[in-house]
Amino acid sequence: MSHGNTTDAERVASAFTWPMVPVGADPLFRMPFEIGIAMYRQWLGASSRLLQDQSAYLQNLAECDDPLNMLVCQTEFAEKSVVAGLDELRRGVDAITDTACEQLIVDRALPQ
Repeated sequence: MSHGNTTDAERVASAFTWPMVPVGADPLFRMPFEIGIAMYRQWLGASSRLLQDQSAYLQNLAECDDPLNMLVCQTEFAEKSVVAGLDELRRGVDAITDTACEQLIVDRALPQ
C-alpha cells in the first residue's frame, strides 16, 4: 500500500471514536467499545490492503499473453492471498490484545 493510501486509511479510521463513553468510566465498561473501535480500524486497513492486492492481480492477469502465464499469475495470487490473510489475522489479534492490555494498564485495572 502506498504512503498516501496509508494516510487516507488512518485518517478515515481515526474519525471512528466513541465519545459517548465517559473518560472516567469503569475500564471494564469502556473496554468493549475500545476493542470494537480497534477492530473496525484494523478491518478498514485490511480491506484497503487486500483490495489493492486484488487490483494488482487483475492488472497482472490482464497483461498475461498465454495460458501458462495466466496459471502462474493465478497461483502466485492464491499464495499471496493466503499469506496476506494470515498476516491480517495476526495484525487483528495484535491490535485487539494491545488495545485491551493498554486500556487495563492505563486505567490500572490490572494489579501491578
